[in-house]
Amino acid sequence: MKTLEIDDKLDNLIQELEFKDAKDVLKDSLVTEVLHRISRFSDEMERFTKKYGNVVFAEFKKQYESGSEDFEKYDDLMAWEFAVQGRDYWSSKLEELKSVL
Repeated sequence: MKTLEIDDKLDNLIQELEFKDAKDVLKDSLVTEVLHRISRFSDEMERFTKKYGNVVFAEFKKQYESGSEDFEKYDDLMAWEFAVQGRDYWSSKLEELKSVL
C-alpha cells in the first residue's frame, strides 16, 4: 500500500467538503470518473440505436454482415462496437472499484 502525504490546507478543504479523509476523496473521484466514462459510451450507443431505428448492436452487426458493403455503416459498426466494448470495460472496472470500497 502506498502512502499519500496531505498538507494542512488540502486537509482542511477535504474536511470542509465533508469528506472523511483523502482516501474518501480519491474513491469518490474514481467512481465519478468511471461513471462519466460509462455514460459517454452509453450515450454513443444510444445515438447509434436511434440512428438505425432502435436496433441493438448485435442485430445491426448481423444486418451489416449479411448486406452489401457500405462504408458509412462500416464506420458506424466500428464506432458502435468500440462504444459497447468501452462501456463493458468501464462497467467491469466499476464493479472492481465497488469491491474495494
